[in-house]
Amino acid sequence: MKYAVLGTASLAVVLASGSIFAAAQTTGGQATGPGQTRSEFRLSSIFGSNSQAAVNYYTSNLPFSMPKMSVPQFPHRIYNIVDYGAVSGNSGLNTTAINNAIDTAAAAGGGIVEIPAGTWVTGPIVLKSNVNLHLEAGALVQFTPEHSQYPLIPDGSKYTVQSPISATNAQNVAITGNGVFDGSGNTWAPVKQYKLSQKQWEGLIASGGVVSSDGTMWWPSAQGANAQTYMKTHSMTTKQDWENVKDYLRPNMVMFTKCENVLFDGPTFKNSPTHTVKIGNSTNVIIRNTKISNFWYTQNTDGFDISADKNVLMYNDTINTGDDGIALESSSSYYVDASHQAVQNIVIEDCHVYNAHSGFAIGSDTGGGVSNVYVHNDVYNGTVDGLRFKSSIGKGGLVHNIYINGVQMQNIQDYAITFNDSYVDNGADMSSLGSNNSPSWVPQFQDIHIQNVNCDYALQALRMNGTPYAPIQNIDFTNVNIRANKGPTSQYTNNITNKNVIITTGITELGLVLHQ
Repeated sequence: MKYAVLGTASLAVVLASGSIFAAAQTTGGQATGPGQTRSEFRLSSIFGSNSQAAVNYYTSNLPFSMPKMSVPQFPHRIYNIVDYGAVSGNSGLNTTAINNAIDTAAAAGGGIVEIPAGTWVTGPIVLKSNVNLHLEAGALVQFTPEHSQYPLIPDGSKYTVQSPISATNAQNVAITGNGVFDGSGNTWAPVKQYKLSQKQWEGLIASGGVVSSDGTMWWPSAQGANAQTYMKTHSMTTKQDWENVKDYLRPNMVMFTKCENVLFDGPTFKNSPTHTVKIGNSTNVIIRNTKISNFWYTQNTDGFDISADKNVLMYNDTINTGDDGIALESSSSYYVDASHQAVQNIVIEDCHVYNAHSGFAIGSDTGGGVSNVYVHNDVYNGTVDGLRFKSSIGKGGLVHNIYINGVQMQNIQDYAITFNDSYVDNGADMSSLGSNNSPSWVPQFQDIHIQNVNCDYALQALRMNGTPYAPIQNIDFTNVNIRANKGPTSQYTNNITNKNVIITTGITELGLVLHQ
């Protein structure tokens, strides 16, 4: 069984019975970049993962030129939130105390705002330049479930809800330490009935909230449940209109916008209302030793969203969530011209993703362009897809110079690797997108190098779903081994090359419990 439709060279396919067909060897198509010594090199035994030397290591010997990145430094001045009136426990809000500590530190030229061990209930926290928000081990920052504490903020012609943690136009800013942030997402996010067992669904309903009229969706509030109907029958031109659907809007848990020199090091973010950590239009971002912990059934809770950012380094991060684990996105609003990509120079290494919709994803917004991405030594376990490239006509742009080198996958519930130029979010309104008769913002996935990838079970090994306007092209697979129930499928591709690619089909996974 051979799948020559995938490109100029056929794949080697291993049937469940064990017979092997030798892979055709291709000339060229080799992914460039560092060798396996990166995997063998043990950082912790030499200089530890928290040093500038670690950053230098991860940003060297890449298949593209990566600008020098430096770990942000902060004055050795401590601003303990207790000194500003914060009280541990559940007796009141610490919003004013925490933000006063931040404002005082920023006004003095910067420093470390310290949150000691204990439970600290608060509303939104706004970070400023030259401030490191540091959570000691044993600290839990519990964002209040009182939605009135999160004001609406203008966003073009509409409004969004202020994030529990935000920074805008900040330079030299960090969140560090081994404490935990809880976003009270259970008071915002809906739950689909089919994702739960009958006993879980009954328990959820017993907790309160509202079930949709068709019985398929639980909402924490009637306002959230009725919001879509309200928005269809109102002009949504006033702030009050948006107040009336506030529970439906759901804030990103962490939102950094137009920031420079950003560090996340050590914290855990859990129970997010929607996207967990979203970094937008920012430069020089280091995210390391950071954990995301959301229930797998939560809606739209992407782990890390890198949106129109340049010079981003992620390593030693762990994500367990209900949507994409690590996602790069670049909307057409950031488009400059074909030679400029809004997402550029991204390094992702030594990360673990569990139970997400994907381990690593690009899209669905790609109109601003994505280039120079290196993913290495990641592990994806129990995700819906492993490597996910997705976009659609009306949202697409050039995605190229992507290097995937060394990814291990287990128990992938759908595609180990998927390219989809016709991606549609469930329930999304696609009426404004370009038609197939006059397409605009067409996805262009090309010059992508995937090597040293192993998948121990997926439902389907590979899907390549291109468009006639811009075929998926110049993709090379090297040293790829996938055990799957189903073999590859493909349409509208060009120049797909394979070297030492082995796919085993007809596999079933004993004991695998689907969670989507």
